[in-house]
Parts: sequence; structure tokens; C-alpha cells
Amino acid sequence: MITLYQYELSPFCDKVRRVLNVKGAPYRVAEVTILDTLKGRLKTLSPAAKLPVLDIDDERIADSTDIVRFLEARFPEPRLVPADPREQALVHFFEDWADESLYFYEMHLRFTLPHNAARWVPEASKFDNPVIRRIAKAALPKAMARTTAAQGTGRKTLDVIKRDLDRHFHMLNTWLDGRDWLVGDALTLADIAVYVQLECIAGSSEGQDLLRGYDVLRDWMRAVDEATRPRG
Repeated sequence: MITLYQYELSPFCDKVRRVLNVKGAPYRVAEVTILDTLKGRLKTLSPAAKLPVLDIDDERIADSTDIVRFLEARFPEPRLVPADPREQALVHFFEDWADESLYFYEMHLRFTLPHNAARWVPEASKFDNPVIRRIAKAALPKAMARTTAAQGTGRKTLDVIKRDLDRHFHMLNTWLDGRDWLVGDALTLADIAVYVQLECIAGSSEGQDLLRGYDVLRDWMRAVDEATRPRG
């Protein structure tokens, strides 16, 4: 059995879940709590103290990108990384952009803006005890704000963030107009990597409002979701 150690709300964990769903590989999830992290359990799973982590056949793989490449080799059908080298490169660019750019927008919007944090911080701490949940209410937004400020997104005004996202949405909407998927003629890792970040961004009121203006992009998101949900 494959075990996926995860934070349920993490887009990177969602990326791995959706890849497993597409591959039809049976797996179970093991939720890592905030308390687990505070007690150092996460570092026993991953020296980098990051999730997801995958256990399979006495192997342990950390980092969503490495996990997905492992799964692609272990379960080669259906392919999520195209055989064509140029399409492979494009998938890489989309995944890296989603992981290293879009991620910080969703983190900032969902967890540092008070009206969004009121919804998402309780969700992030729901597996913890009441004491940790109370601590998380104040501590988690501050921790996320420090992270996004260090990366740069958190130092931007909300108006600038919304302008940036609108530009990204416009370009994706334009790219997808007349095509079903981001790369080639089938679902790829590019679609999954970008989708999971946009889905999290849409969990903020600002992201949801911006997405309403892009019908092609929203139709594509629905198609990716339908293609990557659990089977059965």
C-alpha cells in the first residue's frame, strides 16, 4: 500500500493525490498535524520538513515534483509527462511556475488576509486539539505572512497582487482558448500542477472574483477536476 503523508490543504499534496487518482494507484493518506510538526515528527519524515512525503515498497520520497516523477516511472500509463522533448520542457515550465510563483499568491491570499484566514486557518488546524487550534488562529497567519514577505509576494499591496493574478489569468485564458489542455492533446502534469494552485487561489474571495471573468479558464479547471478526481 502507498502511504501519502500530507497536509490536506496543501496544493502540493493535492497534486500528488490527483496524480495517484489518474494512475489508478491505491493509496491511503496520513494527515500530519500542526502538533506533529511542532514536536518534530515532520523532520522524521522529511529532512527538509516539507510535505508531501510518499512511502511505497520500503522507499520514501519527499517533494511533490520528485514524487510525481517517481510515480510516472512506476505507473507509466496514462502518461502525464509527454514523450516529446519539447512538450516535456513545456510541462516542466508550467509545473515550476505553478510551484514557485502561483503558490505564494494562494498562501498569501488564503492565510494572511483576515477575512480569508477566518475560513482557512480553522480548516488547516481541524485535525489538532483545541489548544493548538487556538494557537493557530493567531500564529498561522503570522507565519504565512513572514514566508510570503521573505519570498516577495507578501510585500506587495493587495491591489498589485490582484493585478498580477489578473494578468496571469488573462494569459492562461488566452493560451487555453481553442485547446483542451495546457500541453499537447491530453491531460498532463502541467494541467494538474497549475490547477491545484488556481483552486487554492479561488478559495480566496479575491481569486474567486477575478476568475469569474475568464470562462475558458474556468471550463478548463472543471475538466481537470473531473479528470483527476478519485475513481469509483
